[in-house]
Parts: sequence; C-alpha cells; structure tokens
Amino acid sequence: MSQRVTYKTLWLVSARDGSARKQQFSQKTLLLGPNGTGKSRIVKNLYWVFGCKTRKRDAGIWDPDTVAALEFAYRDTNYMVVRDGKRLGMFEDNDQLLFSADNMSAWSKQIAAFFGFELRLKRPQSATFSQAGPEYMFMPFYMDQDGSWGAGWDTFEQLTQFSNWKGATFESFIGMRPNAYFHAKYLSTEIGDRANERRKELEAHRAAFKRVQDVLPKNLPSLNFAAFRSELAELGRKATKLQQDQVRIRGQLLGLVNIREKVKSELKIALAAYSELKGDFAYLTDRAGESIECPTCGTVHESSFHARILLSSDVESLGGLIMELRTQADDIGSKEASIRASLQSVARDIAELDKLQQERRVKLKLEEVLASQSKRTLDTAFQRVSRDLSGALKKLEAERAKADEQVKKFEDPERLSAVRQYFSAQVSSLSSLVDVPIDEQIGEPRPGTRAQSGGSSAPRSMLAVHLAMLATNAEWGDSPLFPFVVDTPQQSGQDDSNLTKMVQVLGRAAGIHHQVILAAERLPTSVQLGDFEVVRLTEKRQVLSKDIFDEAVALLQEPLSALRESLRPAVHTA
Repeated sequence: MSQRVTYKTLWLVSARDGSARKQQFSQKTLLLGPNGTGKSRIVKNLYWVFGCKTRKRDAGIWDPDTVAALEFAYRDTNYMVVRDGKRLGMFEDNDQLLFSADNMSAWSKQIAAFFGFELRLKRPQSATFSQAGPEYMFMPFYMDQDGSWGAGWDTFEQLTQFSNWKGATFESFIGMRPNAYFHAKYLSTEIGDRANERRKELEAHRAAFKRVQDVLPKNLPSLNFAAFRSELAELGRKATKLQQDQVRIRGQLLGLVNIREKVKSELKIALAAYSELKGDFAYLTDRAGESIECPTCGTVHESSFHARILLSSDVESLGGLIMELRTQADDIGSKEASIRASLQSVARDIAELDKLQQERRVKLKLEEVLASQSKRTLDTAFQRVSRDLSGALKKLEAERAKADEQVKKFEDPERLSAVRQYFSAQVSSLSSLVDVPIDEQIGEPRPGTRAQSGGSSAPRSMLAVHLAMLATNAEWGDSPLFPFVVDTPQQSGQDDSNLTKMVQVLGRAAGIHHQVILAAERLPTSVQLGDFEVVRLTEKRQVLSKDIFDEAVALLQEPLSALRESLRPAVHTA
C-alpha cells in the first residue's frame, strides 16, 4: 500500500468576506505570481489546516476566522481534513467524521496515530516526553519563505516547546531511527514501566504477607483438615450411638422397674391373703364340729372337715402363687442388675468420650487453630498472587525482549553507517546539481544540518539538504511521503541560471516519490517546466473570490456541522 500523500483540493472560506478559494493541485503544481497575490497564503493554509503553527498566516487584512479544508489521498483512500478556528476534524470521503479535537495536545496524538508518526520529544527542564506535533512531521517537506531559507530551522512557530528536538526529528525522518524504531523503543519503555509496577506490586505483597506472618504465633500445629474432619465425624457417630444406647437401655430399665413394682405389689397382696387364710384354717381347726356365726351377715356355718379341706387347698394354691411371684421378682432383679450394669457401661463410655474431647481441647487451643488456619490461608493466597504476578511479569519481560530486539535492529552500527553515507552522498550530489561551490558545500552533513555559508549559494544548499532528506526518507525511512512544498526559491538574489537549476532539480528529484507544489514570483524563460501545471495569480489581495463562495459553503456545510457538534460540550440534565 502506497505511503504517498497527494493533495487534491484546498478550500478556504471566509464568512466575514463572503468569499472562498478552491485550489486544485496536480502531481506538480506551480503557483506563479508577484508578491501579494496569495501564493504564500495558499501554501501556509496547507499546513495550518493540519494544525501547524504557520508563520504570518493571518498577516494583513486576512480574516483570521477563515475555515480551511483540504481534500487528499492516502493509502488508496480519500480524506478531508477541516479546521475551523481551534476545531479540527478528519473525515473520510463520505463525510464520515473519523476523529476531532479542539486542543492541540489531543489533535497531535490523533493526527500522529493517523499517519503513524511515533516521535515523542522531551519538554524543556522536564523528564516528560510528549507526542511531537504535526509541525515536526511536516518540517522536512516544507520550505517556507518566512522561516526556511535561513541558517536555522524556523519553518513553524513554537518549535522550542521541546528541547534538543532537531536530532531526534531528522534522524527519525531519514530513517536512522524511523517510526518503527520509536514505536519499539516507546513500547519497550512502556512495557518496562508496567513490569516495574508488577515487581513493586509483588514486593509489596511479599512485605505485607511477611508482616502478617510475623504477627502470627510461632510453632503452630500442623492441621490435617481432612483427618480432622474424619475424626470429628467418627466422634459424632460414637456420641450418637452412645446416646441411642443410653435411651434404649433406660427404656428397658423403666419397663423392668414397672414390672418389678407390679410383681412386688402382687406378692404383698398374696402374702397378706396367705396370712389370713392360715389364720382362718387354724381357727376352723380349733372349732372343729362347732357352728360358727358370721359376724358380718349373721349366717351360721358348720366347721366341717370338708370346709377345712377347701380352705387347706386355698392355702396351698396361694403358697404356690407366692413362690411363683418371688421367682419372678428374683428374675426381674437379675435383669435389672444387668441393665443397670449396661447403663453404667454406656455412662463410662460417654465419660471417656468427654475425657478425649477435653484432652484435645487442652492440646489444641482455639486461637492456635485460628492462627494455623490463617497462616495456611495466607500461604495459599500468597502462592496464588505470586503465581499470577510472576506469570504477568514473565509475559511482560518476553514482550519487552521482543521490542528490544526491534530497537537493536535499528541501532545496528552497520545500518546507521549506511544511512549516514547515503544521506551524505545525496547532499553532495544534489549540492553539485544546484551548483553549490565545492568549498561552500556541507563537509560532513548530519541529520538537521543546514548551510552556514552566506550569499546566493546558501538557499541552494538548503534546497539540496531538503531534497537529500526526502531521498533518504524514501530509501530508508517509513514516514508518509507528503508533498514537497517550496515557497519562493528566488532567495538571496538568485540569478536566472541558478534559479533555473533549483526549479528543475527539485522538480526531478522530489517528483520521483512526492507530489511537488512550488510557489514563485517569477521564473526565467529558460526554465523547462515539463509536467508542472501552472496556476497564475495576478490579482493582489484577491486570493478569495465571491464567485466560489456558494460552492464552498455547500461542500463544507455538513462536515462543519458534524465537527462543531462533535465538540459541543455535553449538557447534563438532572
């Protein structure tokens, strides 16, 4: 997929003036016209629309609230970037808003992510690195008449917001340390920070667990909870059985006692009856043959032999009953003694069980059980946390090692030397092509080098450096290939011969990989423009036209509405 970026149409709309500009670009476009006709105004807006702080963009009677929109192609897709004051938005060609922002910090991150610009630079007097803004991405592609032809890199304003930005910016651009290098480096740093957080977290857990362990008693019993549960279950079963036996035996004893008392009562009655019968028999024997009057009813009975025989039979029967009852009483007594012995045995077993439990209580105090369980829980928790953190740490270390390998690939001395030599050769070759004298050429060009010589050769040397950076970026770098935009090459009194060389060399050299946009006041008649499309600007201070206003408004109405709506503060209702 092509990394080439092609600008198609720039729209400028001033609601204040009711005017607009529609400027289309071909693969090579020449904006040709005298001072004041709007060449630089058009060029500066190519970068202002992307969020760059361009120099003198609002100079003169220019409406500072002019809206800018640029239609461009990138990676086989059409896009449009829109800027309305501090509001910036990126749209696909179907007017779908991809992202927007109303502050440069947020926009810098969004536009950098969109173009894969990974450069982060250090703030002055700070250890903080921040995403480099669009100015640093576009700088090698733009030669501005107000800041790019001198001895310093002053193409855009506020470049000093970062310290030592030149080395990192241009090394990144020419491919010594391309975006892939910075991506891997920042990824390694980010992963390293996350790994350090995991290490600190692991150490904090270790320290916390140790503090708790130090509080717990030493030499705690080792508890086998499976065996302990089994033992408790066995004791429970024994206790239940003993209780059941005790209830059963007590029931048997109660039944036997009831029988015993019944037999005892019956024996008492029988003995009383036996005593009375014996008395009656003795009385009859003493009064044999006499008549006896009943004291109750007054009936007279004969004390006959037959009567005594009947009474004797009753006495014998009652005596047998008494013997039977006494035998029963003896059997009941034996059974009762046996049952009581069984009940005492159960009571002894219960007492033994209580004694065993008491001994366990003496040997194993509750606080020791709790402490032992706490230690076990603590050990389990630490092992789990340690395992999880160690696993996460190991994964992060593997990811960092992979990122470090990428960093090392770009730090390979042979590769760095090859890039430097290629860049140096390009500077030398292109300097010769634009006729920079040998003694005024840059001796040992480094990324970010600018000519220190004066006179008319300095601008040509600057152009050679830019063209060399473009060529080296195309060969070794991974930046998007933005258009090369040059505003007013006729600096320091370039004569027609040198100006011709500058225009023709930049057209050929930059045009290989880049779209070319050139702004010039005039060109020598000897210049072979080739495939440059010439846009002639003749009217001073008439860069915007009322004729195009309605078309521009119709085109930008929906994108502007979407942009403004996306950045409208949210209204919260109670």
